[in-house]
Amino acid sequence: MEKSKIKNFILILLALVNVFLLSIVITNAMEEQKARSCRIQALENVLSENGIALASDIKLPDTVPPTLTLKRNLDMERRNLSSLIGSCSAADQGGNVYFYNGSDGQARFRGTGEFEILLYSGVITKGRDPVGTAKSALKKLGIESGDIEPQVTVDGEETTVILYCSWEGTTIYNVPVTISFNSDNSTIISGARPLDVKSEVQSSADYPDGVTILMGFLESISQTGSVCNEITGVKIEYNMYSAVSGNCTLKPVWCITTNSGSFYIDAETGKQENILGA
Repeated sequence: MEKSKIKNFILILLALVNVFLLSIVITNAMEEQKARSCRIQALENVLSENGIALASDIKLPDTVPPTLTLKRNLDMERRNLSSLIGSCSAADQGGNVYFYNGSDGQARFRGTGEFEILLYSGVITKGRDPVGTAKSALKKLGIESGDIEPQVTVDGEETTVILYCSWEGTTIYNVPVTISFNSDNSTIISGARPLDVKSEVQSSADYPDGVTILMGFLESISQTGSVCNEITGVKIEYNMYSAVSGNCTLKPVWCITTNSGSFYIDAETGKQENILGA
């Protein structure tokens, strides 16, 4: 057989193998989707039997973000802050607290992530879009804004905006930042922030999926006597806590919104968390 014919035969054989493998992948994906649809239908049936409806537009998240440990980076902290208060000096006040003084303002940052910033009069103005201005200020600090609806309060010439931080697209539900646009055109930014860089990553590959979480939620409210008639939203957020100054942990939690309030479920254990004001 000529070399060209052998080469063509091998190419055809490889193509057929690729088609065969592709068909296996597609079949497996279809089977997984079918199994997932069956589980969701079974979930809806169980919820319905317990008097709880699952809103039709809910799509359960496919993946859970990892648990992260973040650590403070003073160089990054100072560099980001300089974009707001200008080139600044830093003074170590002890206890992992640093005071920064710049041409356009001053700030105090703590190792737990808490901070306060004063921007002098006229450095930034709220304009016609105080929420947009607030988000822009946080972005300069290296802080991402989450998808929780901003809270805006207007009192005469003063406007206050409350935003929530996020990390790599996942909202941190317990880390709000308050931006106060004062009547004298000064601005105060205060709250907490996720720290600067990752130091540890814990995989969430073996965490329970959405169906398992909602089944656990049903059992939990049955035991606690909580009452709800409809689940209106399901999403994954982060809970931030700091046990050691200079480090913080972001732990994924499921936020289940119902007609009677929001419930937070630990993404790793599936147990309900006690959240003040939830």
